[in-house]
Amino acid sequence: MQTEVTRESATTIRLTVAATAEDVAPSIDRAVHSLADQVKVPGFRKGKVPRRILESRLGAAAVRDAILQEAVPSLLARVLQEHEDINPVAPPTLERSDFEGDALSFEALVEVRPPIELPNMELISVERPSPAATGEEVDEQLERLRDRFATLEPVGHPATAGDFVLIDISSTIDGESFEPLSGKDQSYEVGSGMFVPEMDENLTGVSAGDIVEFAATLPEGAGEHGGKVVAFRVLVKEVREKKVPALDDEFATMASEFETLAELRADVAERIERIKTVQADSVVRDRVLEQVLEETEFEPPETLVVSEMAYRLERFEQQLKQSGITLERYMEANGFTEEQVEQDLRTQAERNVRAQLILEDVGKQEGLQVTQEEIAQEVAYHAEMTRSDPKEVAESLRDPARLRALAGDIIRRKALNLLVEQAEITQEGSEAPPVEQASGDDQAPPEA
Repeated sequence: MQTEVTRESATTIRLTVAATAEDVAPSIDRAVHSLADQVKVPGFRKGKVPRRILESRLGAAAVRDAILQEAVPSLLARVLQEHEDINPVAPPTLERSDFEGDALSFEALVEVRPPIELPNMELISVERPSPAATGEEVDEQLERLRDRFATLEPVGHPATAGDFVLIDISSTIDGESFEPLSGKDQSYEVGSGMFVPEMDENLTGVSAGDIVEFAATLPEGAGEHGGKVVAFRVLVKEVREKKVPALDDEFATMASEFETLAELRADVAERIERIKTVQADSVVRDRVLEQVLEETEFEPPETLVVSEMAYRLERFEQQLKQSGITLERYMEANGFTEEQVEQDLRTQAERNVRAQLILEDVGKQEGLQVTQEEIAQEVAYHAEMTRSDPKEVAESLRDPARLRALAGDIIRRKALNLLVEQAEITQEGSEAPPVEQASGDDQAPPEA
């Protein structure tokens, strides 16, 4: 069998194959046997009908097509096995075939991974955000803590923004009770923007014993009832004012194991810095990957891009469905056209495919492997994130395709770790020397 390999583009290779009758013979035997199993001919056992009889019964064209369907994939598999440097990303597309005298020649286009030339990683330089806790961040966390220990006390003045009212709500749509927005002894913060804007407008200035009635249109994002008019009747039972404790040593003792406010502030700052350290590591990884993407020019295979677009669209539609919104309603509400949504999906898909190919290429060059321990750690991570039983997650990995996908995630993460280690990382907003990046082994898998 003779094969000619011609690269037509960075992602397309043309294979010109000339196979002898001897090369094609095994495929002919399999095709004829398969047809013979499907045809009953008097005087012949099932599966033993000769080719010439099949051609007379079914037609030479039908037998020829059956042989081609068997022979072309088989011969292409042999060609790709012999040319290990060809990495298809999709099944080859048959361009033409010539089948005469049992010799077969054909041409096929193969979409392949493009050659990737990585930039000099020593020239990749990114800044790492400071993990230091600011005074504003500490104050914000302390205010949240004070809110947790706040009390609601009845007051005699009319309700204003920030006050809470104890109310009974009854609501109807077209005269029918609407249970999702009805209920007794509901605590509502005036000015919070919950439910509908009209709720805050009508509850501002009310006092205990007041009854307010009004109508409001539900927003488009309110599921199947979006856009419908709801009639509200609200009985105000009590107006309450939120009282938060003073921020002092007494509060620190009440709200924590510390005896002074200074100790509590120091602990809050330390907690913030631990979180910001993890976030900073993630930002560094994203910035390194983005810079590598900017410095690495290549077109991703169209098949992979289209597949990624379909995946992203399906996931987006599922998210909208959970919110009770269709894609059409989402586009209408935001003024998007189908072309704009498709272009946005393509941009995201191209970026993600390019990132995957780069990281997989790094993994191949570095000979990165996946251990059973790493698989077990990944299973535990996914089980924790999805709140699933680790045994169930592990069981699902009996599917070879899912196991390969999981191993691919691990290798891409390792590859990104290597790129981060090779890049220059400086502290944001300082002249300090490069900082040490935390081990990527503790990082969650990157999207790419």
